[in-house]
Amino acid sequence: MLNIAVQVITNLKFNKISFMLIKNTFLPFMFMLLTSIGYTQSDISTAEKLLNSGDDKAAETLLLQHDSELKAIELLGDIYSFRKSWDMAISKYEQLVKAKPNDSNYNFKLGGALGMKAYYGSKFQAAMLIGDVKKHLLKAAELDPNHSESRRALVELYMQIPGFVGGSQTMAESYASELHRINELDGLLADAYIYKFLDYQKLAETKYEAAIKLSRRKPELITRNYLNYELAEVSAIYSIELDYGQGLIKRYIENYGYKDIKDPSWAYYRWAQIERLNQNQDVALSYIRKSLEIAPDFDKALIEKQKIQRM
Repeated sequence: MLNIAVQVITNLKFNKISFMLIKNTFLPFMFMLLTSIGYTQSDISTAEKLLNSGDDKAAETLLLQHDSELKAIELLGDIYSFRKSWDMAISKYEQLVKAKPNDSNYNFKLGGALGMKAYYGSKFQAAMLIGDVKKHLLKAAELDPNHSESRRALVELYMQIPGFVGGSQTMAESYASELHRINELDGLLADAYIYKFLDYQKLAETKYEAAIKLSRRKPELITRNYLNYELAEVSAIYSIELDYGQGLIKRYIENYGYKDIKDPSWAYYRWAQIERLNQNQDVALSYIRKSLEIAPDFDKALIEKQKIQRM
């Protein structure tokens, strides 16, 4: 009985000591850890708000303090893509794909950045990159059966690259068909792209006009801001529903952010085109000047300015 009593007392003393150790060591550690996580998430959230407001430099400074976090890495990649610093963007997206190889969005972003590097680089560089571009875009589409942006990219890729390196009109049409299931607006724009690439201009115009009309009937199909620009561009090029195109380009500028492809100089250029077609010379000149303020050497805007002045 004495031995049992001694054992119980010893256990009680041990448990008390253990509790004090937990209280004095582990709990403060956990508090600091949770606080640190809280600060990290708060900083990343703040950085994202800065990015959405257009302050990419301040966002970058904040994100670099947490560049082991996947969300921070992704946003840094987005910043470098926005700046067209493709090598830096690729480096960040490669980190993401390495950490999560089966994430469709990470694969899409890596494939897209590689594609843009190929587009802006030399023909030799493009030939070296095209396999990786296709691999990551295909994986993004495979992983997410509703990933419309990867399919839009694949339609363009399969049409642009020669057959001997994997180009295929059949594959482009197949992905365009899938887009009709996911988002009919994307599907019509993909169809139009194929016809335009093949120089079937009337067929392309018919598809573009159908896309404009569909977007008016079902505005919920404009699921990302860049579609506002695409549709406004169609309006300006083909002189289709110009007043509607004007509203689209205004919406694009109002919502312009780091995820968008064309900067506001392009948007004001398209707006100026629409105003010229509407015979509003003074208004058209005001918008083309805004475009050239942003990009003084923008050749298309300089040509458009001459057209407006000759009205």
